[in-house]
Amino acid sequence: MKQIRLALIGAGATGRAHAAGALAAGGFKIAAVVDPIAERLTAAATQFKAETSAAAADEVFAKPDIDAVCLCVPTQHHAALATAALKAGKHVICECPPGPATKDANAIAKAAEKNQKIVLYSAVRRFGAAEQSARQAIEKGYVGRAYHARVSATRTRGVPHGTGWYHDPAQSGGGAIIDLGLPMLDLALDLMGKPKPARVFAIGHKPLLKLPVEEMGSALITLDNGGSIELTCAWAINQPPNQIGTTCRISGESGALDVYTPAGPVLYRGFEGKEPKAVALKQPKVAGHAAMFRHFRDCIAGTAQPAVGPAAGIAWMELANAIYKSISTGKAVEV
Repeated sequence: MKQIRLALIGAGATGRAHAAGALAAGGFKIAAVVDPIAERLTAAATQFKAETSAAAADEVFAKPDIDAVCLCVPTQHHAALATAALKAGKHVICECPPGPATKDANAIAKAAEKNQKIVLYSAVRRFGAAEQSARQAIEKGYVGRAYHARVSATRTRGVPHGTGWYHDPAQSGGGAIIDLGLPMLDLALDLMGKPKPARVFAIGHKPLLKLPVEEMGSALITLDNGGSIELTCAWAINQPPNQIGTTCRISGESGALDVYTPAGPVLYRGFEGKEPKAVALKQPKVAGHAAMFRHFRDCIAGTAQPAVGPAAGIAWMELANAIYKSISTGKAVEV
């Protein structure tokens, strides 16, 4: 397969991490960089030896030698840029979520199908070393049927700001839940074998900074296979220091997995009347953005299907809608 000429749209910290991952994966050339901030544009174009740099994406989309684009821009721009890139015949890897609303995910899915191009959402958490090891252990049957997950991602005071769009629900789609919570729910659903969410009860709080969106949220989700997921996420919350960070614990009929520990992912088995045996799982060498871009490369080559493609983007937004409807109504909501 020929080298994939990639255009990086958005040269902030996230974009630079994606570009570095693409180069680490192999098979990619950062051929163009787009960013409206001149200093950032120049720095990224120099760092990645891009042939083209531009303040707007239109110029890059029009170039026939660009094969794919990587969208690392604020959420409200995802759908417009993704659909424009797809119509121009480019494959797309796009930051999550697809947009502030389900219509954005639907528009991207429609454009991908019409133009027969790959869309991969950047659910990079799925490609982490710990997460890959956990998935392999579950697929081998080490925990039995996974029926419950507890996931969390909390910061004490870690509110993102950007240009202010994070705090505007019309631009972001929500606060801590859509930013931190949805990726954790996506991971839990993936590790549990991809059951479908059936019903959700959620609560949102914003007592500390009085933001227009939730600073912290919790949800209990029931699944179509009888399983369940507990979620807690926060940009800002008063909590003991040892609660800061990320948790993903999977309970199965014959074992359990703790994905994030100082020792890496740990499998627990043998609960019958004694202390369970803990086994630290071996982790793969290729992980994170590099693993995700290897997958993107394989999808473009036709040897793999997107792990988080257009249909997954729609499912993300349908789940987000149900969560926010539950928060606003104070009732459980069907997904």
